[in-house]
Amino acid sequence: MRRGRFTIAFNGEIFNHLELRAELEAEGHSFVTQSDTEVLLAAFEHWGTEALPRLNGQFAFVLWDREIRECTVARDRYGIRPLYVLEFGNAIYFASEMKAFDSIPGFSRSFDVPCLFEHGLFWNTLSDRTVYQGIRSVEAGTYERFDAGGRRVVGRYHQIGEQHMECPRTFEGAIEMLRDKLTRATALRLRSDVPVGNYLSGGIDSSVITLLTDRLRTDTFRTFSIAFEDASFDESTYQREMTDLLDSNPHTREISYEDIDKNFERAVWHGERPLFRTAPVPLYLLAKDVRAGDIRVVLTGEGADEILWGYDSYKELKLLQFWARQPESSWRPLLIRTLYPHLAHFKDSKQFGLMRMFYEGFLGSYDNALAGLNIRVHNNRILTKYFRPEHCEGLDGEWLRSRVEPQIPASSESWSLLQRNQFLEMRTLLPGYLLSSQGDRMSLAHGIEGRYPFLDHEVVEWAFHLPDDYKMKLLSQKHLLRESFRRELPASIVDRPKQPYQAPDLLSFFREGKLSRTAAKWLTARSLEDVGIFDPKMVARLLAKFGRGVPERIGYRDNMVICFLLSTQMAAHHASHPQAASPLDPDLRTVDIRD
Repeated sequence: MRRGRFTIAFNGEIFNHLELRAELEAEGHSFVTQSDTEVLLAAFEHWGTEALPRLNGQFAFVLWDREIRECTVARDRYGIRPLYVLEFGNAIYFASEMKAFDSIPGFSRSFDVPCLFEHGLFWNTLSDRTVYQGIRSVEAGTYERFDAGGRRVVGRYHQIGEQHMECPRTFEGAIEMLRDKLTRATALRLRSDVPVGNYLSGGIDSSVITLLTDRLRTDTFRTFSIAFEDASFDESTYQREMTDLLDSNPHTREISYEDIDKNFERAVWHGERPLFRTAPVPLYLLAKDVRAGDIRVVLTGEGADEILWGYDSYKELKLLQFWARQPESSWRPLLIRTLYPHLAHFKDSKQFGLMRMFYEGFLGSYDNALAGLNIRVHNNRILTKYFRPEHCEGLDGEWLRSRVEPQIPASSESWSLLQRNQFLEMRTLLPGYLLSSQGDRMSLAHGIEGRYPFLDHEVVEWAFHLPDDYKMKLLSQKHLLRESFRRELPASIVDRPKQPYQAPDLLSFFREGKLSRTAAKWLTARSLEDVGIFDPKMVARLLAKFGRGVPERIGYRDNMVICFLLSTQMAAHHASHPQAASPLDPDLRTVDIRD
């Protein structure tokens, strides 16, 4: 869109555009459309980059000022919408998907191996790095300005934890304020000129957003859910409990092992980066159903685990902090049994000694720069066994600290350890995996826009400064959220232990001790040699481990490794063999970004 001296390419939504329009009209601006894009242009005319903190939305844009020949690019506060930059030859290119750069003559995507390894450890690359050489990602909450000579200036307009908001004096006051803020955030995200639906998983996060949607709408709306043929992953019982309470039209997509096997490469092609789980695949297939149902926007529950402390990393960190005060205590380690109530083997007394030894190993490091990510990084370091040895040289603990410490702001000195963990979760897992591989890339593959009320910045920043025990009482996760909606949601949903959204990983790729045909071609010795990232001998040992079948109890590491190996091989092939049409979806075409 063009307005005056500005031209913009814009992806996303400005949810408070009506309020901003009224403010700008009072300042003398006039409008010829009802679009939030025109409001964004007028806001830049009036406030310049000072408009960015005023925006309540999810966005990425490129803005050209023809008078001063300056280009400004910006991204929303939490990295909901992607924006990539490539400086190549005598030009600067911008795109929402890295595969768009494949159409540039002379440019070819190739892995930056240290960044690929970093992606494996954190499920994201830090700062503005990506897994591909030369391609940067505009950081969340920042803008960049380029003049006609290509000189770049970077500015940050938002940092998690810097915005202090009114905090309640009591827990009851916090309940009232959370309900009010979430209701307003949901109402803003229901603004749309296309049909809006809801994703409903059966967990408390999506149930709360669906409940609020039901109260804010006067019509029957649609909910979309995933069920699994494998009962250990299925949550459809809880989904039905919620839909029975609502004025909704529910739709459920049942997912089989074969569905995941056949569509995993599609998820990798759209995601453009290695994956660590098969969980994006069901979301890709569900978005296809949403599109077929003539819905274009869905509200989801992403963000609640980060801001109200629903992840295991918060529990593990709090347990270690408690245990470290009296490391010789005989009863404090018993809290390990409460960590993962959804995992049956944690109740096995034979496993307790091993788990105690595992967690005891973190008592001396739990409060370092990585905070709650220590355990995730420790588990993910198993990937070093599969990388070629030459790729791992220098990637030690000192290298890791040099990458993490610059990410932590000086203001964190006044934060609690759990607040620091929240900051890191929101800089790593949230934008790099949940909002990308499981969010934007899977939904937009079918033209479906995801919206996230929990990531309204007024909700996020308010919740950040709440007392720790409001969000986690003892080891009770998302305590404030549960108590805020206890009276309106089924007790089975409010009180159920958190069950992370997952899909079958190894089980989807193995048939009677053999890799499926669609997966096997990527892990042959020849294919591994062609890509040059992994050690074929170590990969062969991993596959031989399951030659007699996949055991009933599969560890996190084995599941993660097989997904990472497969998806890295796939992503490398897609990058080195760009085609005019997707090898997977004939109706999708790459577009020359110069057109």
